Parts: sequence; structure tokens; C-alpha cells
Amino acid sequence: MKKVFQALFLLILALFSLGQLQRIQLTEVLAFYIYDIVLLIWLILSIVKFPDQWIKLVKRMTKNKLLLLTLSWICFGIVINYAIAGFSTIPLLYLLRAFAYCLFGLSLIFIKPFSRKSQVKLWIMVGLLIGFWGLLQYLFFPDTRFLKYLGWDDHYFRLISTQFDPNFAGIILVITFFLSQTIKVQSGWLKTGISLFFMTTLLLTYSRASYLSFLGSGAFLLLLRFIKSHKINHFLIIIMSLFIIGLPFLPRPAGEGVRLERTASVSSRVESSSSALISLKNYQWLIGKGLFAPLTSQSNASLLNNTAHFPDNLIVFILTSTGVVGLIIFLFILYKFGQNLYHKDIFIFTAFIAILIHSQFNHTLFQPFVWLWLSSLGLSLGKSKT
Repeated sequence: MKKVFQALFLLILALFSLGQLQRIQLTEVLAFYIYDIVLLIWLILSIVKFPDQWIKLVKRMTKNKLLLLTLSWICFGIVINYAIAGFSTIPLLYLLRAFAYCLFGLSLIFIKPFSRKSQVKLWIMVGLLIGFWGLLQYLFFPDTRFLKYLGWDDHYFRLISTQFDPNFAGIILVITFFLSQTIKVQSGWLKTGISLFFMTTLLLTYSRASYLSFLGSGAFLLLLRFIKSHKINHFLIIIMSLFIIGLPFLPRPAGEGVRLERTASVSSRVESSSSALISLKNYQWLIGKGLFAPLTSQSNASLLNNTAHFPDNLIVFILTSTGVVGLIIFLFILYKFGQNLYHKDIFIFTAFIAILIHSQFNHTLFQPFVWLWLSSLGLSLGKSKT
């Protein structure tokens, strides 16, 4: 049975690297990824094979007061808004997928298809593949404006890889870069080559949110290392310096997307957040509209790009979804989760910080690929004893 779980795990990661290429669009508002099916098979088999472990996990979950409070508040907000605005299956499907990804991450605590070290290496390989696909796309298919007719943003001479989006391709490159820093010093040449590869492909995304998340979380990691051990990570300083030096030398073909000083996207994000806040009714400031309730009606918007219907800013998204009470609970969850990562794995903690920075400009944390990455590598660490 272990070989079956190994095969399923490898298949999930392989499909993950294909990004939006393995997306199945059922209707205008309903889509799934092929790895969702594989992940569902994983969960069913794991319940059959490891029922005792799942029972223990469920018992621990039912004793977790913070988890019960969170789920209760989410359900309360959804029920109230369904009673007022009518029933919709879309938010429930988003919630089920998010919950399934979390269960997958938790199942890795007791299934262990590969050692922890091997899993990290496999995820680094996935990031390298995404960077490689992106490099091929940038070199041979730089004009991806035709994707506009399929519901995606149009990009010209930007690395979008299989994510079809430079911002989400960028954050995956960033978090994999920090994951690759776990490579031992004995493999210095390999670590250097991988780091330079991620740095180069990240630059070609022209994603300022990804740039900021890389530099911000990198600076945070340098500070943490110095505070904890009074040592300076010279390697990371060199990589970050080369990254900054490379910015002025980026190719600038015609097109708004490659102009780092562009303002159109900034205005769009501000408008998105403002519209979401303005649309809140009085009672919704307390309980929100319901988690994953779209900004626009299903009849007026396509869900092809499933992040486009939600506010770009994470704080605004949680506030409009769960209200002020939900936002307070959510911020506390982020603190506890981050605290656990800090004590378990400093590099995944740094990646988590990068995701949070990126989430201030894009709907990043709950983006399916980012959420699955974080669930797989973050929740599988278990709970810190600290």
C-alpha cells in the first residue's frame, strides 16, 4: 500500500507542476483540477487504510476550541447570508476544497509516503519544473495575450508559466526558493545554481508583488538568523543583491506589463478592495457575506480565473467574508500557525511570511496551488511542543 501512496503523491506533484493546464472547466462557474481527483482518492484510501489515525485526528480536532470556534463562525455567517440572499453551491465547493487540502496535509503526518527530507526535495523539483516551463514559455511564447479570450489576463513578454499568471507563478518561485535554502552546504554548487535559477525566473515575471515578497521575507529571514545566532547569511545577501542589481537590466519590450512603474494594476486593486468594502451592509460588518462569496453575481462574471471575484487584499477579503469577529479569529489563527512554523522549520516559516506579503496585493493565500503547497508542507509538520 505504501507504493500506492507514493505513486499518488508523485502524481499530485506532477499535476501540480502543470498548473492550469490540468484544469477542467465544467460550466462557466464550476471547475476543478485533475489533481483534486487524485487527492480525493488519496483521502479515501487513507481512511480505509488508517482508520485509527483518522479517528485520533478527528478527536484532537473536536477538542481544539479555536478550530471549533472558527468553523462555527464560518457556518453561522454562511447560513445567515443564505437565509437573506439565497443559496449558492459555489462557496461550499471552495470550502470543501480548502478543507480537503488541509486534510491531505494532516494525513502526511502518519502516512509518510516519503521521508520529510525527500518530500522537501520533491517539492523543490516541482518548483524547478514550474520555473522551467515558465522559461520555455517566455522564450518561445512571450505573447500570451490570446489567453484573454479564455478568461485570463493578457500578458506580453512576462513569465507566466503553467499558472497563466505572473503573480502566482512568481510567488511559487519565491516560496520554492526559500524551501531550496534547506539544501546542505556540502551541495553548495547545487544550491547556488538553483537559487540563481529561481532569481532569474522570478525577475522575468515582472511581478512587483512577488519582488516585494521575496525581498521582504528575505530581509526578515536575515534578521531572524542574526537575532537567533548572531550570524549573517552572506549567501542570501549576495542573491538578494544580485536580484536588485538585475532589475534595471530587465528587457523592456513594448507593453504596459513590463513597466515596473505602471499604475493601472495598483488602481485596479484599490478599486477591488474599495468596492468590496462599500458593498457591505450594516450587519455584514459583523458577520460578513460568507466565506468565498463572490463579489459579483454568477450571471455577470466568469469564474474561469477563480481569484478574480474576490478582493485582492487578504485583510479585506476576510473582513468582507467573515466580518470583524471573523477577522480577529483569522489573525489569531495566522499568528498561531506562524508560531508553529517558526519553531518547526524556519524556511517554511519564511515562505509563509512571503505568502502573507504577497496576499496584500493578490488573492494568494487561498489560491488553490498556494493553499495546497502550504497545507502539504506546513500542516504535515505537526504541532510544535513549544
